[in-house]
Amino acid sequence: MSGPISLGPKILGTGALLLAAFLVVGWMLPGTWSARAETEIDAPPSVVLSRVDGTAGWRAWTTWPDSGTVEAGPERGAGSRLSWSHPELGNGVFEIESVEGDTLVRYGVRVQDGAMRTDGSLVLTDQDGRTQIQWREDGDLGRNPLMGYWARFMRKAQSREMEKSLRRLKELVEGASPAVEAVAR
Repeated sequence: MSGPISLGPKILGTGALLLAAFLVVGWMLPGTWSARAETEIDAPPSVVLSRVDGTAGWRAWTTWPDSGTVEAGPERGAGSRLSWSHPELGNGVFEIESVEGDTLVRYGVRVQDGAMRTDGSLVLTDQDGRTQIQWREDGDLGRNPLMGYWARFMRKAQSREMEKSLRRLKELVEGASPAVEAVAR
């Protein structure tokens, strides 16, 4: 006759089952996300473009690691690239992929050798000398069961970060003097 099962194995067994269920559900969740933000800037698209078609411009109004960043490629336009190696953020590359006139900038971000990626675009529309900017990002965090859960929060979190960055861009462009604008072009 066997004795009663001790409480320890029951707790460990239940914990293992819950962990396995958590991981299985996370594995089934899509790791993709989309975020959007927009604003209007009191400057023509050609002026705004000078701040969004190269990595130096992006660094002035978006958040980047304080150290470990390296710029490469042309200063502006397709191929303008910023890479980083950061202990908490990992390794990554931001690259301007294409610039179409003064109306569209497409870029890509690849983190951990492409295991996580973001594809984004900025559409600049002339509104009687002002610029309407529509910023869109679509990301894929990869097939990591924990990232499936994180992707659920990315739309809201990334949209909020994009809105903050667009506010900084607006302040930067609208607060710049004509001499500063001439240098930026």
